[in-house]
Amino acid sequence: MNNKGQALVEFIIIFPILLLILISIIDLGNIIHKKYVLENDLDNIVSMYNSNDYNEINDYVSLKEIKIDYETEDKFLTINISKNVNIFSPILIGIWGKDKKIETSRSIYINE
Repeated sequence: MNNKGQALVEFIIIFPILLLILISIIDLGNIIHKKYVLENDLDNIVSMYNSNDYNEINDYVSLKEIKIDYETEDKFLTINISKNVNIFSPILIGIWGKDKKIETSRSIYINE
C-alpha cells in the first residue's frame, strides 16, 4: 500500500480553511486598530473643543471621514464619533456585512 500522497491531499483540503481563518484574523486586527485610531481622533477632537476650535473640528472630521454627533444632558456634553471600516474576510462579511461601524464617545463637563 502506497501512502506517499496522503499528506499532500490532506494539506490541500485543509489549506483553504486555514487561509480563511488567517484572513479573518488579519481583518479583525484591522478593525481593532481602526478602533484605537478612532479613540485617538476623539482625544484630538475633545482637545479642539476645549480650546474652542470648532472650524478646526469640522475640517478634522471631514479629512478623516468621521461622523460626529453631540448630545447634551445637564452640564455634560457627550461627543460621539463613528466611522465605517471595510471588511474583506468572507467569514466576517457573513457576520457583519461589507462594512463594520465602529464608534466611540466621551462625555465632558461644560463649565459655563
